[in-house]
Amino acid sequence: MLFRWAKGFFVTIRGKILLAFLALAAITGLLGAYAVRSVVESGRLVVQTYDRPLMAISYARLAQADFTAMRLALEHRSAAQTEALQHEQDIKLDDLARAVREDLGVAEERSSSSRATDVGATALRAFQSWDQLRRDLTAQGASRDSQAVLHIQAEQVLEALDSLGEVTADDGFRDREAALASIDRYRIVSTVAALSALVLGLLTAIMLARHMVQPIAIASRAASRIAAGELDVNIVPAGQDELGQLLTSMMVMRDNIRAMVEREVAARRSAQSQLVSAIESSHDGVALIDPDHTVLIANSQMAAFFPGCAPDLAAGAPLPAEIEPAMAQPTLEMRLADARWVRLSRSATPNGGWVLIASDITLLKDREDRLRAARDEAQAANRAKTDFLTNMSHELRTPLSAVIGFSEMIVQETFGPVGKPQYRDFAADILHSGRHLLEVITDILDIAKAQSGTIALRLRPVRPQAVMQDAIRIVRNRAEADGVTLDVAMDDALPTLTADAVRLRQVLLNLLSNAIKFTPRGGTVTIRAETLGGGLLITVRDTGIGMAKQDIPRALEPFVQVDTSLNRRYGGTGLGLPLSKLFVELHGGRLTIDSEPGQGTVVRVSLPAADATAQTSNQALPGQVVPLKIAV
Repeated sequence: MLFRWAKGFFVTIRGKILLAFLALAAITGLLGAYAVRSVVESGRLVVQTYDRPLMAISYARLAQADFTAMRLALEHRSAAQTEALQHEQDIKLDDLARAVREDLGVAEERSSSSRATDVGATALRAFQSWDQLRRDLTAQGASRDSQAVLHIQAEQVLEALDSLGEVTADDGFRDREAALASIDRYRIVSTVAALSALVLGLLTAIMLARHMVQPIAIASRAASRIAAGELDVNIVPAGQDELGQLLTSMMVMRDNIRAMVEREVAARRSAQSQLVSAIESSHDGVALIDPDHTVLIANSQMAAFFPGCAPDLAAGAPLPAEIEPAMAQPTLEMRLADARWVRLSRSATPNGGWVLIASDITLLKDREDRLRAARDEAQAANRAKTDFLTNMSHELRTPLSAVIGFSEMIVQETFGPVGKPQYRDFAADILHSGRHLLEVITDILDIAKAQSGTIALRLRPVRPQAVMQDAIRIVRNRAEADGVTLDVAMDDALPTLTADAVRLRQVLLNLLSNAIKFTPRGGTVTIRAETLGGGLLITVRDTGIGMAKQDIPRALEPFVQVDTSLNRRYGGTGLGLPLSKLFVELHGGRLTIDSEPGQGTVVRVSLPAADATAQTSNQALPGQVVPLKIAV
């Protein structure tokens, strides 16, 4: 089983690369081992050359030098006059004798040939004989004959030492030549081995290239031809490795691409057929125009809209002049000869062409005409209503002012007492009702001005403290009469406003009146003024009946009461909050309401300071007409 696995593995590219790597590693390893062996052997020869012949030569020369020193010391002993000097020379002679014996022993031991060993032994024996004779003569006293014998033996020792030096030198030269020859032999063998390894590596690379690069080149050429659209390219699998599998996969890919292209072509033909059918069955006229304004396709409905140029709507014909204006703008409405209306819409295509769609809008145009007529009638009615309200407000205010004036004179008994007190009470009721009616008429007149788009503001620097104190003074008696506590809180330094003091006071009166009106007896109405962000923030808070959050937008509409039963109970026209919001926005401010049923209502009015007010879009110069409308 392992053999089958190895056989299958080495068929693959990974196996081939691994096999080549192992072969190169083995060659490199053998070459390296041989190189190491060569270096070691060369080193051994060098060491041997130095360690044996050279050491033998050195110690032979050293023995000769020590022997020469002994002869010199012996002469010094002979010339010494005292026993002390003689004893000193004896010690030196013994030391030198021991050194010579040691030097000769090392020279004999380091000799690299038997001849050198024999010569070293002969020299050692000659020296020992001479040293023994020297000792005897020293102990017995030297005669002239004995000194001659000692001299003769000394010459023999020197001759033996010279022979030893010559023999060891010859051995050194011989070993050096052998070492150099061995190094040359190792260099030649190493060079041959390196060249052999290079050749083997090159052969291995060529083999790998032949088995790997060639199939890759075949696969690359096949892939390029497939990419160029040649789906009939012939691909021949090569081998069982990954490259062979790649070529097999490319064959499958080629066949799949060919089948996919065939399906795509069939689907495109089907889609084109369905598109042509859909365009033809459309109730709108559809035409496809190329960038040169040439008709590519047009359905029968387009020809039905333009029967006079139907022959020019054929494929390949230039766009008819009757339709050409539609290409100059995205949408064009055109009245046909049969009194129908069509809307021509063009859309760009990715290739620079156009899709032109003609839709029948005759019914839409008729509806627009009817709506336009209805709008004109509504605007005329609205203008008539506005004119009526404006004229009637002015006409009603004139006699109403007289009624208020005369009733006020009766109440105050300007020209004397009234006969019965009931008449004065009746006059007071007339005065109260007249003033109330005058307020209603004034509000209606303001609404009429808002509808006509003109309201004049008289702007000047205003101290908000003064305006608030005027409004509070007017409503305080009413709050006391209704049993409502009125709390006032103002910061010490409030910013100066550029405002219409009358309109601003009217806003505060409306907010305070509403708060007092809808707050039951025992409740509290709080008005607070404070500086916020450089502007003014006025907050009116009550503990009244409140209202739901969804009813707040309706409360800001003119003539609307959140609950009609409240209108019967509390009265009012429903103009206070809308007019207050209008006047606040004219000053560049904002009015917001927070309320919950049974929890009371909080109205916040934020107004910009004098500099900011002058920059708002709704700013009006003193006496200037501001074009602002509110919905009614």
